[in-house]
Amino acid sequence: MENQITKRVMDIVGPVTDERLAFGKYKQEPNPGGYNVVALTDEQIQQVEQLVIDHFKVKKVLWMEIPSGMTEDGKEAIVAKTIKLDDEENPTYEGKTAYVYQILFSPKMYDPKTIHQPVKDGCTFGPLLYNPENFEPYRTITLTFSPTYPQDIDSKEDQAEVMKQSLRDKLEQVLTNPEDYMPEAFRACLLRFAAK
Repeated sequence: MENQITKRVMDIVGPVTDERLAFGKYKQEPNPGGYNVVALTDEQIQQVEQLVIDHFKVKKVLWMEIPSGMTEDGKEAIVAKTIKLDDEENPTYEGKTAYVYQILFSPKMYDPKTIHQPVKDGCTFGPLLYNPENFEPYRTITLTFSPTYPQDIDSKEDQAEVMKQSLRDKLEQVLTNPEDYMPEAFRACLLRFAAK
């Protein structure tokens, strides 16, 4: 579910981890939300600026040290707003200047439609989720199996035992290598900027 613009920004700013979710031109201390603004290199800044120019059709990009300030000519106040980058649905700001404060990425997210679909060998090791009522963390394991038994086993007791052992083997595989059975995660990219 990651879009192309998000992948391009990730390629520019470098690895995005849960500890490193925010990037900008100016180095800042962590805020109470846990985001660090990591100073970008000059080359990364140029690449981000070009991407913003191409994506939003602005004439140029200027960087903000704080999320509010004045336009370049000092005539208007500006406040950086957050917009989720999307391949198709973002507005354009032709002829305007983009005042960029920060690039943010969401934590890892999962598609609720596919989160429990088998990933490998008919199994899935679910990501860490939280119960919305009591905030208790939990994970799920999905084991897919066929209730049809091998035809060459004579007794139903043997058939049931073969099925149980097959499920135990699958569970052991999932618990041994949980990363191989995780559903695909994605991140959203958010840009904090103003256009004037």
